Amino acid sequence: MNSKQSLLALASLAAFLSLGYTADKPKTFALVPKSISVPFYADVEKGCKEEAEKLGVKLLYTGPNTPDEAEQVQILRDVVARGVSGLAVAPMNADSVIGVIADARKKGIPVITFDSDSPKSQRICYVGTDNYEAGKEAGKAFKQRLSKGKYAVITGGLAAQNLNDRIKGFKEVVTGGDYTEVSGSPFPCDDDAARGVQIIQDILTRYPDLDGIFLSGGWPLFGAPEAYIKALGKRAGDIKSNKFVVVSFDTLPEELKLLKGGYCSALIGQRPYAMGVKSMDVLNDLSEGKKAEDINTGVDVVDSSNVDQFIK
Repeated sequence: MNSKQSLLALASLAAFLSLGYTADKPKTFALVPKSISVPFYADVEKGCKEEAEKLGVKLLYTGPNTPDEAEQVQILRDVVARGVSGLAVAPMNADSVIGVIADARKKGIPVITFDSDSPKSQRICYVGTDNYEAGKEAGKAFKQRLSKGKYAVITGGLAAQNLNDRIKGFKEVVTGGDYTEVSGSPFPCDDDAARGVQIIQDILTRYPDLDGIFLSGGWPLFGAPEAYIKALGKRAGDIKSNKFVVVSFDTLPEELKLLKGGYCSALIGQRPYAMGVKSMDVLNDLSEGKKAEDINTGVDVVDSSNVDQFIK
């Protein structure tokens, strides 16, 4: 090797080391939720952080500050360009992430989805709630309390696969001659609590004979509980007697308090901590060349009969 070749080799090595690729460097797994500001993902973050520490790997937890489809895609592109050992994403839009997931796989980065899926993409597997079946559980809880009537659905983003699967499952149980979905439903709040509260006010004004609401996510309940109660108005008193029914997803502390106080009928609780833990486990297995399959983290149906157990 001549002096010029030696210099080139040293330069290449320096560039390689500057990227952080050393033999003893721990693996880095990236986890990208829909938004880091959504309270639901706090337990996901806790789970993946604690599991990453147990596995001896590094965690890059990043995402949009507010739910923003374009920003999420750009963050994913940045993560892929940076280079990680594995990537888990909860897509805001199932189709918008197809391209960036394909790019990651071309670079040899294993990619999985959690919480929300992108089944048409090249993701290897999905970790989280079986949203269709969970939606059916919501429908059963709704139907148990309201044998017939007029209902509205409030959702987050209209392109979110997980939310659409929940609505599909809910409607399979509830839809029929005895139930009527109001015009304009489902109403998207774009994962924004204040927007969700406003929608509740609007639909109760527009449809004073409404019998119930299904929320595919608990945004107004866990994001603005006092405003949510105010938005219910006189209908709040009808919930305890099942004259008005509210079934929502998630069991965050604020939601459990509302359920305990009689301001909602039932909650479909997911297991976000388990999503974080299992996502890290699956990415670690994939980084070691092992195979992985979808993991259903399950749900809990919570109502007045068992709410104290979950509050504890």
